Amino acid sequence: MFLATIVAIAFVEAAMRVFGIYRPAPYPPEPRRPDMFVSDSTFGYHLWPLTRTCMRYPSNTHRIVSVISNADGLASSRELGEPDPRPRVLVIGDSFTMGLGVSEGARFTEVIETIEPRWRVDNMGMPGWGLDLMVRALEALGKKAQPNVIVFAVYTESLARLSPEWLGQGPRPFRKFKLVDGKLVDIAPFAPSFWRQFHLAQLGRTVHERIGGSRARNQYPLNEALLNRFYDLTRKLNATPVVVFLPGTHDTAQGRERRAFLRGWAEAHGVVYGDMTQVIHGAGVKKTYIGDNTHWNEYGHEVAGRALHELLTARVLQGKGADIDIRALPPPPWRQRVEYCSDSGAALGEAAKAEP
Repeated sequence: MFLATIVAIAFVEAAMRVFGIYRPAPYPPEPRRPDMFVSDSTFGYHLWPLTRTCMRYPSNTHRIVSVISNADGLASSRELGEPDPRPRVLVIGDSFTMGLGVSEGARFTEVIETIEPRWRVDNMGMPGWGLDLMVRALEALGKKAQPNVIVFAVYTESLARLSPEWLGQGPRPFRKFKLVDGKLVDIAPFAPSFWRQFHLAQLGRTVHERIGGSRARNQYPLNEALLNRFYDLTRKLNATPVVVFLPGTHDTAQGRERRAFLRGWAEAHGVVYGDMTQVIHGAGVKKTYIGDNTHWNEYGHEVAGRALHELLTARVLQGKGADIDIRALPPPPWRQRVEYCSDSGAALGEAAKAEP
């Protein structure tokens, strides 16, 4: 009986390998964009610092956008903490915040600053970041950024990016968090055990996640602990916290559950909360998202920027910066720069190491 069971298991494993189903994640991992992203021991990964890159996004279209990084590897032509008399708003998030698929000046962070030039709005967004890397980035760079307001821009899928195997755009595994007796504890970068390399083990993890439902996938207790750390960090930085929910292309049951979780946490902690679902979907998904893609186009960023500006004006920064003489401020760098990317094909995805 035992031998028959072993033979049956071996047969099922072999069949799965032949048909390529329930394949474990490759290890060592295969970097998605080593030309754009570099590992960082403090917060996982970021763009190559001080780099100009031309990027076709989506890859099967003629949308060519430039990506410029500062000394910290963030998608910005400005440096964090540089002298500026204006109130500072720091927005932390994933690819929606970074503005994947649009130019720097068209992102919702720059839309806010265009509407209200008496505020400085810094962008700390990176594709694939979950709440863990958003918190780690704030721990590493928050003091340097000198923010008065910190906006946690949480895309709906950001809550599902805490598993040890999740790499986002990272070239190699990075430190993760786990909860031990209700406290956040660092765990070493993921390295699969012998058993995790089997297709049957991947099948077991998939079944477990489906049985556990959305709560298993979204790891709400761990995400709640990360939100608590975000809140504690904002207090240490003497900044006002804001949490904003960014929807997917459809208002799903899981999306509604996620934003209800965020709203409940914000209300319990007295944190200003904004939900962009009605704002974006009300303007029309076909109008606000890049065609056949999950990211916003320029109009989507404009809509989101205007809504977030209204939220900050009404509940956070009422009248702040009113004494700033905007005529004395230099124009932002994204208005001065001449676009250098074109659909030539030769330079796409190539990083030219140069000062922005």
